Amino acid sequence: MRRFQLIALALVAFVFEGCTCCAYLNHMFNAERLNDEAAELRTARLDSVPDAETSLPGSDERQKYDKIIEKGSRVLERFPKNKKRTAEAVFMIGESFRYKQEWHKAITKYDEFERYFSDHDSMPTVEYQRAYCLYRNFEYNISRFALEPVIARKDHPYYFQGLNLLSLLDEKAEFPDQAIASLEAVLADTSGTPFMRAKAHFRLAGLYYKKEDWNKSREHYIAKEIAELNVRERQTAAEQAAECLIKTNKFLQAADEFKELYKNPDFESSRPMYLVRIGEATMLAEKHADAIVILQKVNEEYPRTEHSSRSYFVLGDYEQNKTTNYENAIAYYDSSFIARSISEWGRESRERRDALKRLVAMRNVNDTLRQKDSIPNMTGFFGNEFQIAELFLFKLDEVDSAVTRLNAIIEESKDSAQVLKATYAKAFILDEFMHDPDAAEEVYKEIVEKYPDTEYGKQAQANLGMRVTLKTREDLARERYLVAESLWTIASEMPLDQMDLVDSAYVTAFVAFDSLYHEYPETQSGAQALYMKAMYFKMNPERVDSTLRVFQELHDKYSQTPWGKEASRMLSSRLTITDKDLDRLRRRVKSSGEHIDKLSAQYYENLGRKPEEKKTEVKNKEEEILENTYNSMYDFE
Repeated sequence: MRRFQLIALALVAFVFEGCTCCAYLNHMFNAERLNDEAAELRTARLDSVPDAETSLPGSDERQKYDKIIEKGSRVLERFPKNKKRTAEAVFMIGESFRYKQEWHKAITKYDEFERYFSDHDSMPTVEYQRAYCLYRNFEYNISRFALEPVIARKDHPYYFQGLNLLSLLDEKAEFPDQAIASLEAVLADTSGTPFMRAKAHFRLAGLYYKKEDWNKSREHYIAKEIAELNVRERQTAAEQAAECLIKTNKFLQAADEFKELYKNPDFESSRPMYLVRIGEATMLAEKHADAIVILQKVNEEYPRTEHSSRSYFVLGDYEQNKTTNYENAIAYYDSSFIARSISEWGRESRERRDALKRLVAMRNVNDTLRQKDSIPNMTGFFGNEFQIAELFLFKLDEVDSAVTRLNAIIEESKDSAQVLKATYAKAFILDEFMHDPDAAEEVYKEIVEKYPDTEYGKQAQANLGMRVTLKTREDLARERYLVAESLWTIASEMPLDQMDLVDSAYVTAFVAFDSLYHEYPETQSGAQALYMKAMYFKMNPERVDSTLRVFQELHDKYSQTPWGKEASRMLSSRLTITDKDLDRLRRRVKSSGEHIDKLSAQYYENLGRKPEEKKTEVKNKEEEILENTYNSMYDFE
């Protein structure tokens, strides 16, 4: 009997253990199936976008990751002591969070995996993916620390991915040379897979492109391993390789490479752009007739698109800069704006069109004036010339033409202010736009020497990197004002029992303000000194007329300054009476006098009458009751 009981218990235990295994297998089977389905969706998504890092999973893909997390959580709840099963569940949950781009949650799960399952086979994957999630979570320093065990040994399965991530971290830290060194290490090691080498070439090409090392950039863009990349990355590499040729002035070779891209059926959607680049490269190669034919083909085949807008813009730029036929250029710019007004080229075309119209109008005016024996308004003439130079520089991107106009002003104008302004503008253009610091330095030195007491002279010293020692009249006036103000302060703080000394001190301050105003009347400090003169007169009641005179002068000469506005307020607060107001006041005085006379007559008339006897007023007894409550003012007993 005892034997049968033991057998029965063993069978029951076996049945329940079998059910537990079935439950685990069911959860993990479903989780793995969902993971495979999500992987298919993820692969399709990444193949259809140019940048994998900016691509977010769709709703269907996210739902599958959520179900994987749910299945894994069930395993953790039901089998907490089974190390093998819980390790697989934690790993799948961490991976699902990573694919959902919930980086913080993924990092937490990877940390948990290392804490409890550091000897598991998936630990190398966890080491790399945790570092990657930290990088995507903008924790660059911690990511670099987490990456150390990955790149510490070459036999790590994620060694090359780790070097690539290290280069990304160096790039984010603005250490491009270190990033390049990390990627060069990937290429130097022959054990890397062709795909990883292709990724390294692609990244290196981009880094060299940012550094404007066009030859090295092109070398990596055309590496044979680039063929291992997906279609979009291969397309980008081919485009950038052609752009590197344009950067090195190999325009016809670049045009040929764009033609090959144009013929490639895989890149059919980009054909309009390639056609435009072929036309632009041909134009840069001075094959103008061929370029015009190609660009006109863009306008015919892709009308009212951004590509046709760009094409018209290039044609307008050609007419503007090469043939200087501004009428044709304006027509092309109009067409560019009409083709696609909201595009970058449409907006730029509108600005150039408006600038050209203004330039043509001002140039015609000045050309007409030049034909006369004498120019009646030289200031207006050279003002137009300066505006034309500004249009060439800022709106039409014609730096040489701007400098030519400024040179004409410098040589022909007799107005020193215009010459100074044009000279400084020329130095600025040489330095900032033409990148010729030596020529700019010579012009700046000339400004410092010829115009030392101007703001332009001070700024020229600053642009030369010198200590600013020049002082303008405004600076000198300000220094004089501070001295006069200190004298006024001394006078105001002197004891009143020494009135002779106080008066003498105020007179000294007044003289300082007065001399400052007469020497620097055009400066702000001069206007402020004139106001202080008014304050001095105001302190002396017998000098009212002088106070009003100074206030009036401030109002007339410096009405836009704070002191002129205060003077205007002081003047407007005085009482002013017109003849009409005076007549109305006289009538009211007369009316008041008549009313007073009437009241006076009544008063004297009443004085002649006998006074009436006053009758005793009898009150009702009920009215004579005194209140005896605590609410009254006093408490009577």
